[in-house]
Amino acid sequence: MSTKHITNIPKTPLRFVLMASKPYWVFAVFAMLAMSIGTAMLAFIPYIFKRVVDLVSTLPVIDPSEIWFWTIAYVVVSFVGGLMMRMSGFIGLNWAAGARAYGRRVLSEYVTQHSHNFFSNNFAGSIGSKISNASNGARTMVTEIMWGWVSFAITFIISFVLVFTTNVIVGYIFLAWVIVIVPINIFLIRKRLPLGMDVQQKETKLRGHTIDMLTNVSAMNDYARRNFELKRMNRLIDSRHIAGLKNWRFSEIILTTNTLLEGVFVAGMIFSTIYFWTQGIVTAGDVVLILTLVVSIRKTLAFIGQRFNEFAETIIEVKEGLEVILHDHEITDQADARLLKVTNGDIIFKDVTFKYEGKNVFSGLNLHIKQGERVGLVGHSGAGKSTLFKLLLRQYDITKGHVLIDDQDTSLVTQESLRNSIAVVPQDPLLFHRSLEENIRYGNLSATKDDMVTAAKKAQAHGFIEELPKKYKTLVGERGVKLSGGERQRVAIARAFLKEAKILLLDEATSALDSESELHIQAALEKLIQGKTVIAIAHRLSTLRSMDRIVVMNKGRIVQDGSHEDLLKEKGIYADLWAHQAGGFVKE
Repeated sequence: MSTKHITNIPKTPLRFVLMASKPYWVFAVFAMLAMSIGTAMLAFIPYIFKRVVDLVSTLPVIDPSEIWFWTIAYVVVSFVGGLMMRMSGFIGLNWAAGARAYGRRVLSEYVTQHSHNFFSNNFAGSIGSKISNASNGARTMVTEIMWGWVSFAITFIISFVLVFTTNVIVGYIFLAWVIVIVPINIFLIRKRLPLGMDVQQKETKLRGHTIDMLTNVSAMNDYARRNFELKRMNRLIDSRHIAGLKNWRFSEIILTTNTLLEGVFVAGMIFSTIYFWTQGIVTAGDVVLILTLVVSIRKTLAFIGQRFNEFAETIIEVKEGLEVILHDHEITDQADARLLKVTNGDIIFKDVTFKYEGKNVFSGLNLHIKQGERVGLVGHSGAGKSTLFKLLLRQYDITKGHVLIDDQDTSLVTQESLRNSIAVVPQDPLLFHRSLEENIRYGNLSATKDDMVTAAKKAQAHGFIEELPKKYKTLVGERGVKLSGGERQRVAIARAFLKEAKILLLDEATSALDSESELHIQAALEKLIQGKTVIAIAHRLSTLRSMDRIVVMNKGRIVQDGSHEDLLKEKGIYADLWAHQAGGFVKE
């Protein structure tokens, strides 16, 4: 089911549930109808008991056939009522499960449109938990509303009518019970909401730390920091534990309050009914009716306390999840954004100013990379090389100026078409926990198996893949952990071969390779870059000697621009870097 039409996702739990339920409104209507009929019929059973008892107490004056009528009525009503409840379950599961699935699709679509900055500031595992909490919460709220709140309302109304028709005074006691218990519960639940929110926030922090620690377990072991990490985790566990106790303790206060109120009003109803029976005001059947309703009402009103608590926890989870996920997107496509059409691969940074966290990274930057030109970027860490890549890919929006590709402003085209036109080989390739074949084909989902194998051969990856027991079907592990750094890099290069984009970005593309592998990869890259506009970042200056131009950056400014030979003659920063490299790398 498509979610492309969803632009404004509600940020409040109830409205979110209504939005997620909209595609399943037919199921919702019929499930609610079946549940209402079933609940009403089952709530009417105490009245049947009353009639049977009253009739039995007058035997043998009345015709026994009337007793048989109400007995049969009980069997039919209870059977049909139960059947309608089960029917509501069969129909309602499509609504509840559908709302959860649709909510998850919508939130997943929304969260994947967040900027690079959003994912830099939030743990991936925590974001996943928020999506799960919000979508599961939508399902829980649907079931609670239908089989909880609506069912409670129907049962209460029918019980209220039956009690009042039996005895007005007992009816007023029942009404007073509800009038007292509902506002008190609403007041207490509102007091509890901040405690529940605190629990969720601490749980999020704890999960994030757990995921962070497990993701970096190798670093933890390499540096013998297991005890250090466990101490940090224990502090978070204790904080979550204390918050949970406060929340749970308040929950018990709510339940205890309901129990005390229930005891007072139930006793009032029972004693009043027995007294009126002794006075001949009500019949034995009325006594049975009231007692049966009291048992039913006690269960129903227990819902207000206990289920109110559970419902509040669900609302808290959904609310906290939506607050994290539904931040406004930092980078959005314009309403009339066009598809980027790259025919040449000409790139221009024109008067680009970029601020990040209040700091000027670029101020009036100008850079022109012509069609098919190969440009190397050099500079110390923090010079702005990687930021230049991010701006080209529009992972950040520039503050002023323009970034143009073939005279098309990248801010006026769709992000998807922009990134689909650029192939990237990152310094630290991230692989999905899928097969090698799937990871390589990620560069071109429509590629044939022969195309995929050819790309792997060009990237010098085919050899090591064929040595694996399952070859291209081998799962690479989370983030590609089962492969060496060099093997991951080759898979990333194979992806780039398969993508066949006009523009190629190389971010230390051979940094993870040994010297022998690097020679093979360099030869492969020479084939890859043919006919493409290439921008390459490298600390190993020797890898840039074949570039058409080398751009030297320092503190967000371009300080030198020319060929390797020309820059050495200038005796500027590049010559100093070349002279001071150790093992072919730029000293930081």
